[in-house]
Amino acid sequence: MFEKEGWDHLTTALYMRGDPYETSDAVFAVKRSLIVDLEKVDAARAAKYGVKEGTLLLKHDFVLVTQKEADELRDRNAIQALRELGLSMKLVDHLPVPDLD
Repeated sequence: MFEKEGWDHLTTALYMRGDPYETSDAVFAVKRSLIVDLEKVDAARAAKYGVKEGTLLLKHDFVLVTQKEADELRDRNAIQALRELGLSMKLVDHLPVPDLD
């Protein structure tokens, strides 16, 4: 879980390649970008961080978007989905309301 003021809150999960749950996320399905491989710590890194050489290491870059970017994307997607349903709506505080104008 990542949280910082001004940035969209991110809750996610990573799946190790070959894990039995790799293909079983019942809610969102596992995205390929969330399947990771473990590396082994080499001698230099082991010395730098005080861990045993060969320790398994997980490296993954997480990309966060600002709250403004997240809100704009959600609003665009909501309007598009409503239009595809044949509904003429506008958003007020990110919530759909009938567009009567």
